[in-house]
Amino acid sequence: AAMPAAEPEAPASYDMAYSQGKAEESGVFGGEDAGSGADAAALYGGHKVIATYNLEMTTESFDEHYAMLVAKAQELGGYMQDGSVSGTKPENYNDYGRTANLTFRIPSDKAEQFMEYAGGTGTITHTSKSTQDVTLDYYDSETRLKVLRTQLERLQNILVETDNLADIVELEKAIADVTIEIEQMTTQLRRYDDLIDYSTVYLYINEERLTAGPAATQSIGERISKGFTSNLSGVGVFLENFFVWFISSLPVLLLLTLIGFGIGLLVRRVVRRRKGSGGPRNGRNGNPPTWVKPGQEQEKQHEKK
Repeated sequence: AAMPAAEPEAPASYDMAYSQGKAEESGVFGGEDAGSGADAAALYGGHKVIATYNLEMTTESFDEHYAMLVAKAQELGGYMQDGSVSGTKPENYNDYGRTANLTFRIPSDKAEQFMEYAGGTGTITHTSKSTQDVTLDYYDSETRLKVLRTQLERLQNILVETDNLADIVELEKAIADVTIEIEQMTTQLRRYDDLIDYSTVYLYINEERLTAGPAATQSIGERISKGFTSNLSGVGVFLENFFVWFISSLPVLLLLTLIGFGIGLLVRRVVRRRKGSGGPRNGRNGNPPTWVKPGQEQEKQHEKK
């Protein structure tokens, strides 16, 4: 009797596809193509650089320059990612002003233009620029992503052809692993693209003290008068708040007063009882007996004689 034809072994095809994918990855990351960022840039064309800027400045026109910087970032195609302002606007002579910490994302080809504009809105106290060359990592990740997608396609084709349950389980597990790697690599490349295409600019703005204008040219008497008026106003606000608190707290204050009065009466009563319940009194008129030293009574009798 003729023997039935043997079914094709899916595991062999699966192992071949998986091993071939690993070999391609090894060729990309461990072969002659792996090198410095300059080699990768020459091979694939173009450096991949992440630029970060820092700028510290002081300004007299805080509100105006703040609005100008936000508008300029939008004009250049960027945006303000984070921003915080602390302090109060100076109103009196030598008052400290406000501070702002701003983070902008500006298209990398226009970041220098934005820095130049920002520096012109105030007095620069510190500026710096740092770069990170991620050319090699970027192109390695990009190539690996292509290999993973090819490997995923092969595994999916083998899965369609096999009928063996054990092989199906192994193939689905391998497909899931490769899919996770693809998602991670895609996320990393998107992050690189965002950091490369948009430079990060950190701005620290310090509002200058009030040393000019009407408040700065006031005489000593005017400044004293203004300070006295300001403090008097503060006292009035304090008294007003105290009055509101006192009226609203009357029920509690009355209750505490009654409790304190009751405790005082109780203490006085206890003290009186202790005084009234003293030891026996053997002296005359209820007075305590007088203590006589030994021999003192004989001396008194001798004096009488």
